[in-house]
Amino acid sequence: MIVAVVGRQRGYMKKSVKTAIGAVIVLAAVAAAGSRVSHNLHKPAPPPRTVPAALGDISVSVQEVGAVQPVDKVDVRSKVAGRILVMPIEAGQTVHAGQLIAMVDRTLLDPQIQQTQAQLDQAKARLTQAESSYQLQLAQTKWAIEQAVAGLATAKAHLASVAAGARPQEVAQQKQALARAQIALDDAVRTQARKQALVVKGFVSQSEADTSQVALDTARSNVAAAQEALSLTQAGPRAEDVNDARVGVHAAEVQLATARANALQDAVRKSDIDQARGNVQQIAGNLSQLEVQVGDTKISAPVSGIVLKKYRQPGEIVQSATTGFSDAQSIVATLGSRLEVQVGINEVDVAKIRVGAPVTIAVDAAPGVAFAGTVTEIAPASTNAFADTSTASATTSISKFSVRIAFQKYDARIRPGMSANVTILSDQRKHVVVVPLEVTPFTGNTGKVQVLNAAGKPEDRTVTLGLRDDTRVEVKTGLGAGDKVIVPAPSVERRTIDISGGPDGG
Repeated sequence: MIVAVVGRQRGYMKKSVKTAIGAVIVLAAVAAAGSRVSHNLHKPAPPPRTVPAALGDISVSVQEVGAVQPVDKVDVRSKVAGRILVMPIEAGQTVHAGQLIAMVDRTLLDPQIQQTQAQLDQAKARLTQAESSYQLQLAQTKWAIEQAVAGLATAKAHLASVAAGARPQEVAQQKQALARAQIALDDAVRTQARKQALVVKGFVSQSEADTSQVALDTARSNVAAAQEALSLTQAGPRAEDVNDARVGVHAAEVQLATARANALQDAVRKSDIDQARGNVQQIAGNLSQLEVQVGDTKISAPVSGIVLKKYRQPGEIVQSATTGFSDAQSIVATLGSRLEVQVGINEVDVAKIRVGAPVTIAVDAAPGVAFAGTVTEIAPASTNAFADTSTASATTSISKFSVRIAFQKYDARIRPGMSANVTILSDQRKHVVVVPLEVTPFTGNTGKVQVLNAAGKPEDRTVTLGLRDDTRVEVKTGLGAGDKVIVPAPSVERRTIDISGGPDGG
């Protein structure tokens, strides 16, 4: 319906003229419209427009732009301080685990190693000497104790022998000795008598008689000695002999106690060995640390990856990361071991994706090439979940969830920091009935559509819908391939035409 608005009458002539002209225009428009309506009422209705239901594949995906980032960033730091001699890497270069990253000057470490090695050799020599002295001391102590024990046993036996006096056997031996001495004396007396008689007769010389006299005197002395020995043996031990024997025992006991006391000094010698061994271990530890530092002058890649940034050049000084210097002073390079795409998915689309979903990745560096990927992680909270809600931007911005996508295969054309267009496959159906979205004007997954039956007449069908993409929808039930689905006519809109000339009617 067309509505004509006639301006209010004004008190001016010009206004009245305009109003009259407007009325004429309205009347003419009404007459033309009436003529068209009368013509359309007598014209036959055109046949409805249809589209066929067809078999096909349909998929639902989420598209977004993200950035290529390294999964694992590894900062390579120097463990020793010094001047960098060589650094044979450049940013963007691929390196392998163990590959040389930089070499630090070891000139200051070599003299320390030589000095510490000399100290270690001296300490080992002192340890060897202490061990030899200890073994010698043990042997000497053992020998001294054995000798003292034997000496004490001998002294005790002598004391026992002296205190017990002569045994009957000894007395008998003394008597036998006296008897033999007496027999020898008797023989000497007879010999002297014969010699003397022969001297008187002139048959022997006086010298022979003198020799026999000496033998006689000796025999008499032996008899006297044998008699004295027998008397002493029969008289028993003397008090002074017993005391002397007891003094000998005491001296032997003192010697044994001294030998055993000296054995206690072996523990002191043993502690000297322990101290010498500890000194060797300490110096050996210092040497090992210096050797480790020498090894640390060769800075190698801890993992395989890409050189994301090179912080030093040959000739520059680097500090040790183990002595409290800041990262900026000790870092030499940063490596990225693996690459992934990090993308923010809005709260509407994040429910459509899942971990493990296949992804197609495109980067500007490789136009026309589609890289395969997989969703590896979906953040449980949005990026602004913990933002300050007092700010206007925090309350009005669209929530996004961080999603990480792994490349299925590494490609040298992909570099950290590149932008990446990702298409995440949410779901798909193959060889199903699909129709255009325009034939299903209802909301929800169940509704009615019209199809032309075999007689060419419209027929209502109840359908159940499935996946939807931008232009099509899956029909689970209610339609078959080849059915002609009627496209609903667009709804008629009421229009209001303002033909006034504005606020002033002009």
